[in-house]
Amino acid sequence: MYILNVIAFKMYIYEVFMQEQEIIYSKNLPRVWRDEITVKDSLTQTLIFSGKIPEKVNLKIRLAEKGARGEITFVYLGKEKNSTQINIILIHEAPDTYGRISLKAALFDESRLNFRGMLEIGTNAKGADSYLSAKVLLVSPQARAEIYPQLEIKTDEVKASHGSSIGRIEENQLFYLQSRGIKKEAAQNIILSEFFKGIPKEVFSKFVPMV
Repeated sequence: MYILNVIAFKMYIYEVFMQEQEIIYSKNLPRVWRDEITVKDSLTQTLIFSGKIPEKVNLKIRLAEKGARGEITFVYLGKEKNSTQINIILIHEAPDTYGRISLKAALFDESRLNFRGMLEIGTNAKGADSYLSAKVLLVSPQARAEIYPQLEIKTDEVKASHGSSIGRIEENQLFYLQSRGIKKEAAQNIILSEFFKGIPKEVFSKFVPMV
C-alpha cells in the first residue's frame, strides 16, 4: 500500500482480494480525499457522509479479475452550508465483472452536492454488469444538487445503465402524517426513514439521530 499525505490531502492505492462489508464515516476523512482500489475478488463499501464532510472526493474502483464484484453505497446527509463534490469511476477491466454504485442523499438548509458517476467498461470486459443509481431528496428550498451519470462502453455483450432523480418532500405526505397528530419534524424523519430504506440497520441507527 502506498500512502501520500500532503496537508489535508490523502490518496490511497491498494488491492483488495476479498472483503466483508466495510463502513467508512466522513468524520475520519480529510478535507480532500482520493482513493484508488483494484478489486480482484469482491469489495463492498458503505460511505456515510454526515457532520464533518469532505469538500471533494475522488474514487476510482477497478474490477481487475474475471468475476470480480464491487458495490459502493453513498449515504449523504447535508446540513447548514455543507458543500461536497463527489467523483467516482467504476472501471470493468475483466470479463463477467459486477459493479454497483448507489447514492442516497438528503439535503437540508443551504447544503450543496455535486455527484459525478462514471461506469467504464473496457474492451476485455465482456459479460460485465454495471449499474449506477443516484437519488437526492431536497428537504430545504435552499438546498441544491446536481447529478451527472456517464457511461463509457468499449465492448459488446454487456449490461450497463443508470437511474437518477432529484426531488423534494411532498407537502401532501407531510400533511397526511401531521393530520394524524405527528409533528412536522417527526413526520420528516418518517419520510427520510422510508427514503433511506435498505441502508443497514446498524448504520441507520447512528445516522438518524443527526437528522
